[in-house]
Amino acid sequence: MILFGTGGIRGVMREGEFDEKTVMVASKGVSNYMIDNNLKSVVIAYDTRNNSKKFAELSAKVFAADNHKVFVFPDPVPTPVLSFAVRYLKADIGVVITASHNPPEYNGYKVYTSNGVQAIPQITDILSKYVEKAWNLPLQLSDNYHFLDDSVLNKFIEIVVETVNVDLNGLKVVYTPLHGTGAKPVTDVLKKLGANVITVDEQMVPDGNFSTVKSPNPEDDEALIKLKEYMKKYNIPLGIATDPDCDRVGVIWKDSRLTGNQVGVLLTHMLLEKALEDSMVIKTIVTTDMVKPMCAEKNVQVFETPTGFKFIGDLIEKSNLRFLFGFEESCGYLAGNHSRDKDGVIGAALVAAASKKFDLIEKLEELYEKYGYYFEKLLNFKFNDISIAKNLYQKIKDGNIPKNAKNVADYSKGINGIIPNETLRIDFDEGKIFIRPSGTEPKLKAYIMVNSKNKKTAMNNLEKLTNYFSSFIDDMI
Repeated sequence: MILFGTGGIRGVMREGEFDEKTVMVASKGVSNYMIDNNLKSVVIAYDTRNNSKKFAELSAKVFAADNHKVFVFPDPVPTPVLSFAVRYLKADIGVVITASHNPPEYNGYKVYTSNGVQAIPQITDILSKYVEKAWNLPLQLSDNYHFLDDSVLNKFIEIVVETVNVDLNGLKVVYTPLHGTGAKPVTDVLKKLGANVITVDEQMVPDGNFSTVKSPNPEDDEALIKLKEYMKKYNIPLGIATDPDCDRVGVIWKDSRLTGNQVGVLLTHMLLEKALEDSMVIKTIVTTDMVKPMCAEKNVQVFETPTGFKFIGDLIEKSNLRFLFGFEESCGYLAGNHSRDKDGVIGAALVAAASKKFDLIEKLEELYEKYGYYFEKLLNFKFNDISIAKNLYQKIKDGNIPKNAKNVADYSKGINGIIPNETLRIDFDEGKIFIRPSGTEPKLKAYIMVNSKNKKTAMNNLEKLTNYFSSFIDDMI
């Protein structure tokens, strides 16, 4: 189990890992933190996974037993709605029960601070200590908590519609929530903006087993098979999928799945057209650099953060600049001021708006020709145990690097004002590779980035670095 990694506490739902005791102890730890810091109110949300509602209500009972003011959503809602609710209701803490796009056997527990940002390391480091102490404390439960009505979700939908503010009349889109929480809000927002929405009916029903997909991750082609079938059946070029907690967006345009980086580039391009003075775009360090020359042309600043959207949310809160757009390569997008976490609802609406303005693939090619062919590839090295990934990472960090590496940058030492984090960047003649152990799964992740004015050169360099680094890791194992 991962304790407050990139996505909070996350583990497999089995006794002794992510179970009722884990949820109660985590809640007791957070509750004690609240008592010591004079925090009094908490909002709790949950996704469509197995046991999520039960875990949310157990959590509520622990907080209620400590006399906190506790509000629980009556139905599963997107994670960004929890972020919005914390801000809208002026709550001190938010909790969401979700394991995002992980396989069905997983669940998780994420904590948000009063600004609607998922708790950053300086908070989770403290929370971890409280949670550790709580394992040995008596746990009491109380039913003195309140269910919210639909007004919070309805307000969220209303604000997203106002923020996007485009006329989608005449646009047809196929949408699937992959059995998750996006079913109502995404469909409502698209329809209110005027789009004709065809839904993948089999996947509109909440199902914690995600039984119609091999993976509920919209970054994976195998999650989008039904979506493609519906697109073909109805002859519609745009297909959109959101993951179970509706904070990521998968996009298909005319048979091609666009990567998170490509969608981020297209949305940045669209939003830059209306960028005001003192605007900023924020991305993670492992996300495409293509937006840098695009933003420079419009005098919009680009800021970088460690991996994890909480760092983007945190920077929005701390900066005096006007927030235009934030995104990460793993299909997370945010615009507007309603939420401080990646939002699949506004992401889906922005993608629909972009597709109404231009052909997504043609526009991408036009942007490549103008700014250079920025190509990226993510390599996932999967292991049975997270310690294997961490050990491999440590070996590379200790100097066991590829022979033709030109330079190594260690982000744990703090680089360019970016919050120190466990990431290495290895520079090569062909491009660069960022390496980090996953904060949510037993994986080592390698993000390959190349760019060239010549498309063929960029493709060759990407292939070369992919093969070279894969062999390097195989040899290490």
